[in-house]
Amino acid sequence: MKKLHLVFLWHMHQPYYRDDADGVFHMPWVFLHAVKDYYEIPAYLKEYKGIKQTFNVVPSLLEQLDDYRDPSVEDTFIKLLSREPSELSSEEKSTLIPQLFMANYSNMIAPFRRFAELYSRKSRGSMFDSPDKLFNAEEILDLEVLYLLSWTGNFFRREYPVVAELIEKGRGYSQDDKTKLIEALCDSVGRIVPLYKELMEKGVIEVSVTPYYHPILPLLIDLESAKEALPEISMPAASNAFEDDYKWHVVEALKYYENIFGRRAEGMWPAEGSISEAAAETFAANGVEWIASDEDVLAGSMETNLTLSENRKLLYRRHYYERNGRRINIYFRDKILSDLIGFTYSGWEPERAADDFIQKLRVIYDSMDDSPLVPVILDGENAWEYYKENGEPFFRALYKRLEETEWLDTVTMSEGVRLSDVPENRLDKIRAGSWIYGDFTTWLGHSEKNEAWRLLSEARKAVNYTDDKERIEKAMREIHIAEGSDWFWWFGDDHFSLQSDLFDKLFRNHLKNVYDAVGVKPPADLFIPIKKSHKSGIVRKPNYFLSPVVDGQVTSFFEWLSAGEFDLKFDAGAMHASSSSLKKLYYGWDENCLYLRVEGELASIMERGRELEIEITIDDVKIFRIPLAGGSGQTEEGVFYHFGRIAEVGVPFTSIFKDSWKRLYLVLRVKDGEDIVERAPLYNMVEIDVTEDFEDDWIV
Repeated sequence: MKKLHLVFLWHMHQPYYRDDADGVFHMPWVFLHAVKDYYEIPAYLKEYKGIKQTFNVVPSLLEQLDDYRDPSVEDTFIKLLSREPSELSSEEKSTLIPQLFMANYSNMIAPFRRFAELYSRKSRGSMFDSPDKLFNAEEILDLEVLYLLSWTGNFFRREYPVVAELIEKGRGYSQDDKTKLIEALCDSVGRIVPLYKELMEKGVIEVSVTPYYHPILPLLIDLESAKEALPEISMPAASNAFEDDYKWHVVEALKYYENIFGRRAEGMWPAEGSISEAAAETFAANGVEWIASDEDVLAGSMETNLTLSENRKLLYRRHYYERNGRRINIYFRDKILSDLIGFTYSGWEPERAADDFIQKLRVIYDSMDDSPLVPVILDGENAWEYYKENGEPFFRALYKRLEETEWLDTVTMSEGVRLSDVPENRLDKIRAGSWIYGDFTTWLGHSEKNEAWRLLSEARKAVNYTDDKERIEKAMREIHIAEGSDWFWWFGDDHFSLQSDLFDKLFRNHLKNVYDAVGVKPPADLFIPIKKSHKSGIVRKPNYFLSPVVDGQVTSFFEWLSAGEFDLKFDAGAMHASSSSLKKLYYGWDENCLYLRVEGELASIMERGRELEIEITIDDVKIFRIPLAGGSGQTEEGVFYHFGRIAEVGVPFTSIFKDSWKRLYLVLRVKDGEDIVERAPLYNMVEIDVTEDFEDDWIV
């Protein structure tokens, strides 16, 4: 009987945040995701019978989880958090407080009324304000406890009485409250690996593993493999100095996994789904039964267009690659289904999202003569803060439907490769690539990424400066850590992070540690930040004056043609788009007014009777509040507006300038009463230079 076999893989990973030179974790993301996600996602499977899934872990993540079981862990954030706020210096508060707001507003901050109040105060402040001046010691204490509670998963909220009690308390927390909470959360970290073992023993889940420090294996094997997908890619001035490092990451990951779980891993998720023919042969040579990548890699390998419905059937076969008598099975993720969960369904009602997912599976099922094997592979930790209640309503709706649907079943990755009712497909070649764009541009090609590869290559060669085995072992640990993919991810201008400077510093520290280990002075360029370019929200600048009709619609093609364009969600991460209503800003001016056109999901906020607050900073701050009820109007200051399909606003220069025109800074906020529901941009400001003179610009 034909069935659709659904294969889930949830990838659990965070970079290695500890600098082994000082033994300190410099960012707390392993701890935060541990208390929110790593336990929570598999825990649902104890309640929904018959659902099987695969969870992938990275050895470097497991190492860090082991450390976070201890409340006295050497972590910069936890050390500051554990102290009395009144004892912290101004500098320490300025380090701590920004971290305490790194959470999704709608789903993590807003559910705690006191947290939302403090967030609103911070958002009212200027980007130039010192954080430690905004809050007193009692307020910082509330912030600390509420931040931890906001990052605590639903299962731990129910299973730890201290967590439930502090949520109920709501505000006015004591130092003792905070200490007990930290102790409980560290205890919860110790429950993660035992849960995986328990579910694995029951046959509910399979646990797979990634090469040790999450390297882009094909690039470690041969940097030139980047040219297979993009022949013209800019290459680093680095030699292939990495010798057999790629083998070390595979072999040691398998050893570490076996030590933790008491059995050998059958499958491996290569970091970022990055594979090549040489990488596949390496996995096969080490007894790995299956690996996985993305459908774009399959399309490139088979030289076919998988977006065509007829060709798409190829995706749902059992694929394998064989060389020198060694076979390895390869899954290629369904990008559409995987990205719906990762990026889209968070903004939908859970029941509707679950129904849509099942309907899309049904289309696949009906299109196939044989049983399809459908791989859904995605990040297992970063999507859920964009879902209501950490995704629990969505998971419960989806799993209920999976239980009830007779024409499909769920299988683990290792079970999937043995299904006899799914046709096989032998791959003659593998075009090197990853699950992002099917190439390696996320980690190589930009000048900053290439500089990182050059420095890494030079440090790798420096290991040969000594014959001392102990020194070499210490140096190679630093090299292996620096070979991880995440450092290269944050270089360049394709991703934004408030902590990109920390990633830069940590990467260079690991390379400095290599030279220190072998007794050689580190080169001067390791003391110079690599990170110089930063992602900007500016899509384009204005190229001429404009005078649009403020009527809530684009009246003509030419009306906003010369406007500047700004991406309002540029600094909030890819997934923030699903939970933010303000998406894009167009701007321009004539001799009388500054004109703003805001686009996004305006209908939902207009229905709720909220306000749009426009803050403009020049020498001082001007704030204009406009009701979001639809229609047109004018404020007391003379600002005129119309909300329709889009929002159009005219701000007379007489209301913001005292004398000469200047550069101004703009922030938009959606407000519900005095509560700030949304800020755009989230961390930055829109810079507009209205001194630009277009009179000399001529178009011929």
